[in-house]
Amino acid sequence: MTYPSIARVNDFWLEGFNHNASDQEYAEHIELCAPHIPYLVRASRQLTGRMVRYLVDQGVRQFIDLGSGIPTRRHVHEVAQERDAECTVVYVDFDPSVVADARDVLAGNDRVAYLAADIRDPESIFGAPERARLIDLSKPVGLLAIETLLYVSDSDNPAALIRSFVDRLAPGSYLGMTHCSENAELRSGLEIFSRMFGEPPDVALRGREEFEGFFAGLDIVEPGVVPVTLWNPLTEEDVGRNAHLAHMFAGMGRKS
Repeated sequence: MTYPSIARVNDFWLEGFNHNASDQEYAEHIELCAPHIPYLVRASRQLTGRMVRYLVDQGVRQFIDLGSGIPTRRHVHEVAQERDAECTVVYVDFDPSVVADARDVLAGNDRVAYLAADIRDPESIFGAPERARLIDLSKPVGLLAIETLLYVSDSDNPAALIRSFVDRLAPGSYLGMTHCSENAELRSGLEIFSRMFGEPPDVALRGREEFEGFFAGLDIVEPGVVPVTLWNPLTEEDVGRNAHLAHMFAGMGRKS
């Protein structure tokens, strides 16, 4: 079965402009089965902004974003360069159509690059000329994997994959991640989707303890691994209602 792009589905939920009728229809099917998913996507994008601002305030000026999707609607480069115009960003995604549109969005910004690469092959990312031009691995890097491991199966060993990225980074670098949790409500939504529309999105839900394990060897930044809206919220709007019920966790770790 051919699926619409999850990146474009997210763009629809974020009220962007890089999606089509097929993406919108697929998004509406997901909403019907799991009505809270669009909220989590929007909360995740707001969290990305908070993480980026935090990292810039810690002195980080270069970012690698894994599984980036379409870089609009206050994505990493907009937030970082608003804080400091000298910040550099390397985005990574493996969907050719998403990469093409993303490069159009970023045209004219020579401090940002978008790599067409599979995150399961870190060498293709670290060995890319664009990475070498924009990211100095002898200095701290902000590595982001927002909703990314949700689409990495257990057979690809996500813990080892994340370690392979962190091992290449300088001390003082940070890893920021989110992940949808293993829970009955999301499982039920996937089962409903399967009955109504066929094969559901291929995702790997994981419990909080397993997600925390992906930060092994790093110093966890306060407030720790928490529901996505409770990671250093700036306003009551960031927190929302019943934040503890959000089925997505967020966390950040620092490499000593």
